[in-house]
Amino acid sequence: MKITSTILAVLIGSCAFAQMKFPAVSSHSEVEQKVGLTEFEVEYNRPNVNERKIFGKLVPYGEVWRTGANENTVIKFDQPIKVNGKELAAGEYALYSIPNKDEWDVIFYKDTKNWGNPKEWKESNVALKVKGATTKSKNNKTETFEIRFTNVTPQKADLVLAWENTTVVLNIETNTISTVLKMIGEQLNENSSARDFYNSANFYYNNKLDRNQALKWVNIALEKDANAPDYYKELKEKLEKEKY
Repeated sequence: MKITSTILAVLIGSCAFAQMKFPAVSSHSEVEQKVGLTEFEVEYNRPNVNERKIFGKLVPYGEVWRTGANENTVIKFDQPIKVNGKELAAGEYALYSIPNKDEWDVIFYKDTKNWGNPKEWKESNVALKVKGATTKSKNNKTETFEIRFTNVTPQKADLVLAWENTTVVLNIETNTISTVLKMIGEQLNENSSARDFYNSANFYYNNKLDRNQALKWVNIALEKDANAPDYYKELKEKLEKEKY
């Protein structure tokens, strides 16, 4: 195949203008966590300490911080939750904070399309503002800014912000119990499977709900399934000891 000078020029030009790729100074990260029936996702960029003094200097006290680097740190969840006891609707929020020495204000902001802080801060976009106490550590330093979930149960979890020697924890509560109770009330009936009756009884047992009702359900499960696994009978025995 003969390559003309025009084609050759196009090929050389394409190579010359090929996009060069460089690593980001602050690495991109995504965190996914399921708490009960609620799906959480956090997308953010993670700056390093890099031998700098962070809080009170690089990140001034008393000023709004993007809670990460580059574009907005964004948190999403698909069910309504409570943060430090305050209600917050399901949705997508930019996570801002105002660090101070002893506590932070953490802000869930409705506009998520900013690079860093908004050019015009609008209080009407503040969906929720809560306070989180700081914990300081002299011996353990978090070099790379981190957002993580800890102490995860079906009903709650802790949302942790950590960088340098500072950690802030927010308490997250989900609506798992009320959601499951509504589902049981609407869907459990005489035609439900032995498994559904067992799961309903087990949910009541694990969440310290009505033991007598749970015992009725596990008995129905055993009647429906003559070959039920041993843990059906084990739950029945536990409920007979603890019913009230």
